[in-house]
Amino acid sequence: MLDPLTKGYLNLRPDAAANTLLRLDEHDRSQLFEAMSPQLAARVLVHMASASASAVLASLDDESVSDILAQMPLPAAVAVLRHHPRARVKKLLARVSSTLALRLRLGLRYAESVVGAYVDVNAVTFSPEHHASDALRLYRREGQYTGHTIYVLSEQRQLAGQVHLDDLLSARERSIIGRIMQPVSAVLSTRAPLRSVARHPAWLTNDYLPVINRNNVYQGVLGRDKVMAGREELIEQVADENELATTRAALGDIFWMAVGALFAGKADGTGRNTEGD
Repeated sequence: MLDPLTKGYLNLRPDAAANTLLRLDEHDRSQLFEAMSPQLAARVLVHMASASASAVLASLDDESVSDILAQMPLPAAVAVLRHHPRARVKKLLARVSSTLALRLRLGLRYAESVVGAYVDVNAVTFSPEHHASDALRLYRREGQYTGHTIYVLSEQRQLAGQVHLDDLLSARERSIIGRIMQPVSAVLSTRAPLRSVARHPAWLTNDYLPVINRNNVYQGVLGRDKVMAGREELIEQVADENELATTRAALGDIFWMAVGALFAGKADGTGRNTEGD
């Protein structure tokens, strides 16, 4: 059972808590996660690198892990499972709901480098027959922010259009979505390499973009943060390399300054005569 202070810290600062917990030894860290609720554990784990989160879950029993996975965002859960042995993944998938197991299997089908591995399947969507008032209630009830653009799907779950939240709010209650929707501005493929969509101009005006499979069936949305995360790692890598190069240059300067001082000492007669030693 967590004490109120620790529980409050984990709830208010899950990002900072994730870094702190990684510094603990495995036994103490496992005890803390065993004492957390699945919801709280999931909130903390999403702030860890997938390999670190997987290492944490590796020390917990299958029941606890399956409960935590059910509370994690799908892309994060998929990323964590990639680091687990296949045998354990099979056991964990057998413990979660059939719907979640199917979604996790679909995510695991895609390589880590492609869009399909990071799709959020829980984004709210509308049908062309929805009334504006009903669509707004659905959007508010779901309570999941996926940008100001909501996508409209046909009966075959293909993209029929998109609706901006501002247009939805200003529309009459009985207006039909099919009459106020607009053409979809940009679409991504599940098979597209994540790096290839990082510079897509649509990210300048969209937090999320729709993703379709090879049969043009809507799969969910890709968040800009997933794309930018990869670019931040690249920026950090470049910064580390530059720092290493700067350090080497500084060491080189120190070396040559020392050598220069040695020769200068010989030139003014203060240097030692090594031939007489």
